[in-house]
Amino acid sequence: MDKTPIETTNPQWQHVVDYAREHLPLEGKLLVNSKGFGYLTVDDGYVQQLFPMLGLKEQGYRPPPYYRRSGSPGAHISVFYVNEYISPTEVGQTFHFELKQISIVKTRNAKFVVLQVQSPELEKLREKYGLTPKLLGHDFHISLGKKEYHHNRQ
Repeated sequence: MDKTPIETTNPQWQHVVDYAREHLPLEGKLLVNSKGFGYLTVDDGYVQQLFPMLGLKEQGYRPPPYYRRSGSPGAHISVFYVNEYISPTEVGQTFHFELKQISIVKTRNAKFVVLQVQSPELEKLREKYGLTPKLLGHDFHISLGKKEYHHNRQ
């Protein structure tokens, strides 16, 4: 995502974070796809269960497109972008994370509902390969939903 500020957080979503903390695994496996995109695959319940709990479908939000397509990574946390050219030896290993908050982040063409996570393990992994601890300076996150819009309206 672009370097964009968090647009909205909603205290009413805290119960969704609490639910996830109680019912979903706080870990995932590191994978790298054929293009070199590195990500932590996480339980699909993060999208399947949490997205409906947010009540945002009526506002035009949908589960992320890469979650809906066959052969896509599903629910995940981005760790390495393709243009970082990293081939980690840790593929297949388990990494842990903690849940922070759910926010709506606005980019040029869309709004994303993201569950921000904290993971010192992933930060150390990125640093091991000479990268900044976080992707583009942003918290690690699991995208839960997306709403596209045209430039002339929001």
